[in-house]
Amino acid sequence: MRRSVLRICVYIWHGFVCCSVLLVVLMLLWAAFYSLSTHRRSRAEHLIQHLAAVNFDHPDQEFLQELEKATRTSPKCVGDVCSYELEEQFGFSNSGLFRLLRRTEWDYVGIRPWRLTLAVKTQNGRISNATYSVMLAKGRGWLYHEGPVSGSMWSWLGVWVRGSAESFDSLVKIEKERLHSEGWAGSTGIIIRKPNLTTPGGGEALSATFAPDAPPESRRIAFDINLRCATSMVACTELCQLFPSAWRSYAQFQKSHGWYVEEPAVCP
Repeated sequence: MRRSVLRICVYIWHGFVCCSVLLVVLMLLWAAFYSLSTHRRSRAEHLIQHLAAVNFDHPDQEFLQELEKATRTSPKCVGDVCSYELEEQFGFSNSGLFRLLRRTEWDYVGIRPWRLTLAVKTQNGRISNATYSVMLAKGRGWLYHEGPVSGSMWSWLGVWVRGSAESFDSLVKIEKERLHSEGWAGSTGIIIRKPNLTTPGGGEALSATFAPDAPPESRRIAFDINLRCATSMVACTELCQLFPSAWRSYAQFQKSHGWYVEEPAVCP
């Protein structure tokens, strides 16, 4: 009897040790993932803030040098036209340990896939086109399991922003024809739309196109992106949390035309 009790105690102790080791490994893995995601998010925020402040007609060399340093390669130039393309992301790769991040349970501890892509084109010493996009995962997608390692499918929030005189003028013409209105389109220097997001897992997206000479308030709207959503413990599940100023502008425009717009409870 005593031997049986002793054996049971040993099993319990071994189980406790194994669970403790597993817990420590998971905590170390979380700390490594979270630190890496936060570090890359900080770099992405810095790039967006610098792009928001740059003068398209007279971009400072410090900004262009920063882009070249971030891309780790020289810009692609054809004549007097040069292109810079770079990316900051976390968890988009499925190789190695990053495959574990496909499980949506990570969303509850501040770890989720995200990606920022940024592209800048210069011509004759001025910025002719600047775009950035953000894709942020949220663990509220379809309950579609891809296996014990992958877990449920992520859902997505998307943001696309473009600063270009040519693209803005073209979009103004399209919007005037669509709404048969001459007064509103382009009057604030920015147009915000809600395109369909066709990606596995579903989701929502907002796009903003602004003119390089847009008023400061319009430019502020275009760059008011809350990248802290990428690493916050409380997940951002709505566009109004990720792209707040653009969402408010979009909602106000919809209401001004008598159109319905669903406003989530988390939106201020």
